[in-house]
Amino acid sequence: MASGNRSHRHARTPVIDLTQIKGRDSKDESVNATNLLKAVVDEVDPHTEILHIVGDTPTNAEWEILAHHFTNVRFLKVATGWDEAWNDDKFPLNWPLEQLVIADAVAERITTPAIMEGRIQRLVLLFTAALRFEGPDSKELMKNAEQLDMPGPDSQGVKVYSLPYEWHKWFYNHYKGKQPTFSPDPGSSPPSAMRHLQILGNDALQMLSYMALAKFHLLASLSSLTIFSPGSHDMQHIAPHTPPLFLSLLHNLKSLKLTLGSAMYATLLDQQQQQAFLHVFLPPDLETLHFRGPVTMAAHLDEFAAAFAQHDTFLPRLRRISVVLDLPDKASDSPREASLEQLRVAHRACRRLLDAAVRERGAVAEGFAEPWVEEHGGLFWEVDDRWGVLDEMAAPGR
Repeated sequence: MASGNRSHRHARTPVIDLTQIKGRDSKDESVNATNLLKAVVDEVDPHTEILHIVGDTPTNAEWEILAHHFTNVRFLKVATGWDEAWNDDKFPLNWPLEQLVIADAVAERITTPAIMEGRIQRLVLLFTAALRFEGPDSKELMKNAEQLDMPGPDSQGVKVYSLPYEWHKWFYNHYKGKQPTFSPDPGSSPPSAMRHLQILGNDALQMLSYMALAKFHLLASLSSLTIFSPGSHDMQHIAPHTPPLFLSLLHNLKSLKLTLGSAMYATLLDQQQQQAFLHVFLPPDLETLHFRGPVTMAAHLDEFAAAFAQHDTFLPRLRRISVVLDLPDKASDSPREASLEQLRVAHRACRRLLDAAVRERGAVAEGFAEPWVEEHGGLFWEVDDRWGVLDEMAAPGR
């Protein structure tokens, strides 16, 4: 329900809990959900600038109620809940929206012009998965869905259909035999106003690639990009060489924050035939680079450091840099926590890289911060405390 009452309208962020409104907490969805929603929003200041919607994605009718009542929403967060569905057919376009956070949505197509035309400045996809930016909508994809076999003796008579499976079939057939092209030209769409994009968790790099293939002009307008890909389920349905093809084309990008877990790094490394690759596809005009990766990357960092001395054109505008390799190698004997020796080796490699950036570019070396830890501590992690100890030990005068 909406938090607070009329006397506290400006004290707390209004939260619309669709789970309670629809009665889904009791498994008895109310037929009066629309009327209940009207009653709830009537208790909230229509001029509020910040709004959180939790528990479910609004239906078309519910979006229209919200769009009619609220007139000045600038910061919107929608957490879709257990259903993980996303519906934006009637997403409000009358709001002066500056930032949109979508959490938990899975395997849906984004259609709203607020995103597809880049009308908002900041977009955050928070532990979403397999979101699409082109092709048929979910209903169309499932019209002629293929029935899949269920393994096991208890599966007889069970019919199984998979939306992700149907999407992957469409995607494969659509791009089969084609060379990917990435043009900043918006075509018939208006120029994008999107400047900041964060894709955090699950198949983050894959969703970024889907967006690049479908709407590259949205990425071409970005000034900052944050990618958090810590797990092993990223890039399963798209060629791993795809991100390097377009990341180096982001000439407007000034800030890149990239987190790669050991599985994702290993996948990209295999694609590059075990050759150091990160520095090769970095956007050329970066001013700020924050990178966090696995301890295994230490063996490939010296070529990155050498690029600062050998090429005057390599990141010539770099002003701030942070590189931390504290994530464990999931395939090693220490899959949950890097060993102290692994951290020491990785820390020395990072120091050589940071020293080169400071010496050759005059950049400032700084720490790596993970601001999402405070709100989502189970999904994000602080930098290993032992890394800070190694920083102190390596400080001048020690």
